[in-house]
Amino acid sequence: MFKVSQQVSPGLTFSWEDLLGLLRDELQEYGGLIGLLSAQQQSILNRKPESLMELNQSVQTQMEASQILHSRRKGFVSTLAEKFGEPKSSTLSELVDHFPDVTKPMFYSLIEEINNLISQVRKKIEQNQRLLMRLSEVTDQILSVTDPASQTKTYNRKGDLKRLSNGRSNLSESA
Repeated sequence: MFKVSQQVSPGLTFSWEDLLGLLRDELQEYGGLIGLLSAQQQSILNRKPESLMELNQSVQTQMEASQILHSRRKGFVSTLAEKFGEPKSSTLSELVDHFPDVTKPMFYSLIEEINNLISQVRKKIEQNQRLLMRLSEVTDQILSVTDPASQTKTYNRKGDLKRLSNGRSNLSESA
């Protein structure tokens, strides 16, 4: 790795390697999260509840690690923004213009890749939530066919009893 410690403005010495390391760590965490979410999706599709429970815990741990890195980066960027005379709420993308020309393409590339991974993570989470909801609906339908008395019941906002399934099923009930 090359060293790019230089004066960006009078009195400001900044180690670009620190920021670069943070971004690379964050990139790695999001990549790992996507892998876990894909495994979680396979576990849902293959109806393996035991592995799903383990994966859920791993996903939760990975998401917490990603959030810690994200928060650390935001703090780093906030401090950097203040040193550049920009608002503390500035994003890293907005600050890259203050970086040395030699580092700009690298930082833009890392920012873009992190944003792409975040979008992929959100998409995978939404897919997995839909799959779990659908699996729950199918399970409720099967249970209502095999034992209509065990229909899932909840209360609505008025406090009245509400049935989540109507006892009818699209499944063939003939033996």
